Amino acid sequence: MLRYFRINDPYRLVMLLVIMTGVYLPAFIDIPDMTIPELKSILIGEKITDGSVPYTDLVDSTPPLTSWVYGFVDLLFGRSLLARHILAFVLIFLQSVYLGLVFINRKVFAENTYIPSLLFCVLHFFSFDNHALTGELLGATFLLFALNNLLREMEFRTQQIHTLLNLGLYVSVASLFSFAYVVFLPAVLIIVLIYSRRNVRSFLLLLTGFALPHVLLCTFYLLADETSSLWNFYYLPNLAFHANRYMDGTSLLWLGALPLFYFLISFVVLNSDCRFTKYQSQLVQIMSMWMIFSVVQIFYAKNLRPQTLIPMLPALAFYLTHFLLLIRRKRFVELNFWILFLGVISISYFSRYGYIKQVRYENLIVKSAEEPQRIKNKNLLVLKDAPSYYLQNTLATSFLNWELSQHIFSSPEYYENVLRVSKQMESDPPEVILDPDEYMPPFFERLPKLKLEYELIAPGEYHRR
Repeated sequence: MLRYFRINDPYRLVMLLVIMTGVYLPAFIDIPDMTIPELKSILIGEKITDGSVPYTDLVDSTPPLTSWVYGFVDLLFGRSLLARHILAFVLIFLQSVYLGLVFINRKVFAENTYIPSLLFCVLHFFSFDNHALTGELLGATFLLFALNNLLREMEFRTQQIHTLLNLGLYVSVASLFSFAYVVFLPAVLIIVLIYSRRNVRSFLLLLTGFALPHVLLCTFYLLADETSSLWNFYYLPNLAFHANRYMDGTSLLWLGALPLFYFLISFVVLNSDCRFTKYQSQLVQIMSMWMIFSVVQIFYAKNLRPQTLIPMLPALAFYLTHFLLLIRRKRFVELNFWILFLGVISISYFSRYGYIKQVRYENLIVKSAEEPQRIKNKNLLVLKDAPSYYLQNTLATSFLNWELSQHIFSSPEYYENVLRVSKQMESDPPEVILDPDEYMPPFFERLPKLKLEYELIAPGEYHRR
């Protein structure tokens, strides 16, 4: 198979689409259980479709561009997981094509080949979580745009001033899809500083490109007099180092064991006796730094799960392609590729169906809540961290992220908190309020009209009259 994609023929990409469709097809037929980020994306999309504005009308730290894309997807497909997975598959394929073209145009390898596109698609399949349409996957597209501009900057003959502006701009847009991608700003600054012949003015231009989308975002909320909501619900939570660990490090290591093994071999081979031009040697060093900052991004990411590893895949595809092209015996090339190809797919499917006990998905998958029949198909407000209740219900009010909402409900003595709860209950009244820790009684005492609208059916369960 590898020899087929070694030829620089765009029609080979059609076969790549056919192969990857066959690989992904079982996951389309037997759709995996919904993950917590997917459920959250659905709830956000429904609120955006109803006219809510992130942070102003929605208490959550999801980046703004991601929230608006969720709203658009909800408008088109509702709660369909299959439609979301197909969109993610198409996006992954387009990213693989773009990466292959970038490497060809930038003369990264000794020969023009679509092997990086093939490897990129294969590596994406190391976990079923990568098929989810989330901010990490969307933002990775703009990281590829940034990588293209970074490699273009390294070609001294094509240095242009707008390249650095675009470089900063693409990293910034990526951070508005997944805030953890902001770590690639120091990455590109260091790489440009080391390998490019630029002056201080050029670096200021790069920083200006990065700042521009964030300045526009702040201006939008400034005009709406909601900068405090933007700071408290977007920037402040994302600047913190706290993360939701949906999977532990052991599980991620098992899922990525085979690609990591081949990466280590490739790294050793490429840094030993390979005869590269000066430009190619610089590219190897640049992709090494990209890999390092991809690892840093994992520790800074707000949700630790397989999709957190997506920024590493372009560098992995780069190293593995070099390794396969350096093997002279064709049989060994094909053997190593098939080991990687079948190994990644097998580990992915075996771990999904529970045959690899070291890989634990239980914290990532939404567990079905055992709520009574009277709490189904309701407009619901849950005052605890229990997203499973929204599997068969819709979110009422703006209090989606309980970690942020808890600060509001824990402080009824502050007027702004009482006012926020009152406005939300009035604009989007829940049919049912689940309050096992009794956060609502102090608010009912301060809002007597609201208290009259709800009756206590069971402990911690209020229904609208």
